[in-house]
Order: sequence, then structure tokens, then C-alpha cells
Amino acid sequence: MRRTLSSTISMLVALGALLAPSPGAAAATAPVTRDHLLTLSDYEAVYPDMRDPLRIVMRSPVFAPRGCEDRGQAVRGTSRVFGSVSPGVRRRSVSLIDQTLVRFRTVADARALVQRYRHFSKRCVGNIATDDGEGGDVTLKNRAWLPPRVGDESAGMLICWLQDGLADWRRVLVVRVGRTVSVLDVSYTDIRPPRSQVLELGEVAVARLG
Repeated sequence: MRRTLSSTISMLVALGALLAPSPGAAAATAPVTRDHLLTLSDYEAVYPDMRDPLRIVMRSPVFAPRGCEDRGQAVRGTSRVFGSVSPGVRRRSVSLIDQTLVRFRTVADARALVQRYRHFSKRCVGNIATDDGEGGDVTLKNRAWLPPRVGDESAGMLICWLQDGLADWRRVLVVRVGRTVSVLDVSYTDIRPPRSQVLELGEVAVARLG
């Protein structure tokens, strides 16, 4: 009887070890928080000329492409967090950086979000005549950007809002790490945001999610 009881206990312990989630699995199922976001120090290391940056953090979905609408679909996943940094605006420099982290139930769901951006850069390139919602004429310049691989996979977009001779450029870098996707949206006045700095931020974002 004692041997049978001992064997049963050993089997239960072994079964418990098999069923218990690994530390990595537990981390993957936990919600994303502000601790996973890039910090002001991260941004200032990449953009040392930023002046008086202000940062806000909130729970917000990412507004991802829907077909050729660059912000046509709100995507929430199972958890999400948004951080935005706005420095003092100067000509030909960074004017706004948004980062949204979205964690999904499955890797397939995370990959589907990355694919939205990849589709945009492959299928939606060109100039689009539109307006600013108040009667002003605007030209959207959609340009392809297929960045090198960052994290498990990555995609990107490059968009210019041109109005009254003034240009605001956005370079978007989307990076997947497992079931989590980081969407970095970097805006510049007058010129295209340099690729190297956006990619550097993407690498730091991967490290924070790792």
C-alpha cells in the first residue's frame, strides 16, 4: 500500500511539472505594460538633439492599415499599451514618436498585423489627392519601405502629408517578437525620418520585449 501511494504521489508530481507553464510561457501570456515601452532615455540616446520631450502613456489600440487606408482598423489583441513622445518642434527634425505594443492570443494573429503593413508598402504606393477635413487640399505620398528583419519579422510604411508646401513625413516600423507586436511611428518635419535611427529604436524595442 505504501509503495502504491508513493508511486501515485510521484506520478502526480511529474504530471504537475509537465502541466506547469514554463517561465517563458508565463511571460508571454502576461499583459504588456508601460515597462515594456521604450523610455525617454531610449529616445534621447537615438535622438540626442530632442528638446524638452513630453511623454504620455495610455491603454490604446493600434490603428493599422485596412487595405490602402493607413490607419483604417483599430487592433486591440489581448492587451495593449501606447506611449507617445513629443519634443519641441524644429524644422527638419523629429516631431513626434508613437509606440504601440499589442499582445495577441496566437502567433498567427500577431503575424496578421505585420502583414497589414507589408501589404500597404507593396500595394498602396503612389500619390493620393485628399483633404484635411476642413476643406484644405492635401496630397498623401505613400512610399514603399521594406525594412530589414528586426525581431522575428518586420514591416514598414513611409508616408508624407503635403499641404501648402509643408511636408510632414512618417516612417513606421512594425516588429514582431513572438505573439507581441511593436509599432513605432516616427514623424519628421520637412524630411524623411532617417532609416538608421528608426531601425535602432526597433532593436531596442525588441530587447525590451525579450
